[in-house]
Amino acid sequence: MKDNEIVDKIILKTREKIAVSEFIKEDIEVKKVYKLPKIVATIIATIGIMSGLVYATANIYEKIWKEPKEYRLDQGVTEEEKQKCIKKEEAQRIVEAYLEKIGFNEQQIIRADLEKDTILNDNVWLINTKSVSIKIDAITGKIKYIYIPSTEYKKPENYGITREEARIKAKELLEKYRPNEMSGEYELVSLKRNSEYDKNAYIWYADFYKKYDNLVNENEHINIGWVPTVDGLYSLDIQNDKYENNEEKITKEEAIKIATEKDSLITKNRKIKTTNAQIRIKKMNEQVYLRENFTEEYEKGTLNYEKTSENGWQMKKDAIFYETEGRVRKVWVVVIEYEKQEKGKSPLFTYYIDTTTGEIIGGTTGDTFRTENTIRNDPHNVIEK
Repeated sequence: MKDNEIVDKIILKTREKIAVSEFIKEDIEVKKVYKLPKIVATIIATIGIMSGLVYATANIYEKIWKEPKEYRLDQGVTEEEKQKCIKKEEAQRIVEAYLEKIGFNEQQIIRADLEKDTILNDNVWLINTKSVSIKIDAITGKIKYIYIPSTEYKKPENYGITREEARIKAKELLEKYRPNEMSGEYELVSLKRNSEYDKNAYIWYADFYKKYDNLVNENEHINIGWVPTVDGLYSLDIQNDKYENNEEKITKEEAIKIATEKDSLITKNRKIKTTNAQIRIKKMNEQVYLRENFTEEYEKGTLNYEKTSENGWQMKKDAIFYETEGRVRKVWVVVIEYEKQEKGKSPLFTYYIDTTTGEIIGGTTGDTFRTENTIRNDPHNVIEK
């Protein structure tokens, strides 16, 4: 068929209000469309825009879930990984610049070590001065953690500050210590002290999450610990995993259906009592993958740990862990509660259903919403009003 005949055929179908997507229902046909001459592809795009047609293919989204990778805690930083890390001199310059920004420019670096952060399987530079310990991401150079012993500060006669004073001070410290790249609005989610009574607390902790309209991203957080009255920095924990702000295409009912169908394959005969679903921002994780592929070990907690006594546990020597890409997405958090409590098994499980692709991208044992309520209703917590 000649080019002009193809164009005539497309125009004819457009006039009849038949979507061009009819041509590309299957992968083979998609390839045919891509092989069309450039002028034809341009006409197709133009017709689509001018006619206001809705194409079914517009809602096809790339799948994001990939099988987790294995790693061991004792593997250390490999030679291949070292090549991707910033050099020691650059790491030290980053730390020196940040220390100057927050008023610790008199601190001199005495040691810098490239290490494997075994908790997250990340490579980090651990840099120390006489008084300050700092951890930065060895790939990006971003500040991750700072610790300064409270003994570095002269003890004030009176530590006591009120909750309102602590709230005001926390927001001041946020502006002082937040890295330049962490802009935008942050919500004060938690404000605690290390004592039951305000007047006796000598460390306060403020936990800020990045805010996106009515949602917060716990993976973009700044946690600040400080000594009251003297306002001395005690600890700073920073996570800056960006939210992808993906579209909301999957309905609540669809998400529940996806979660319950997957659950029935994993749990076999466990009957579901209730389900609850709400939208949240969550980080992709390996938990559902482990629960599905190592069901018995996952439920018993013996996948990487073994019992040494009645109440004692230790990590297995041959323990293998798993990690995902760690993408941060908008998800339907679907909590499943089972009818019957079974020994050694949790009565609740939470699934994360991607709101765009409908994939299960993670989960957790227990009820995410109860955990949130526990945090916000902790009697030691001073939440934003």
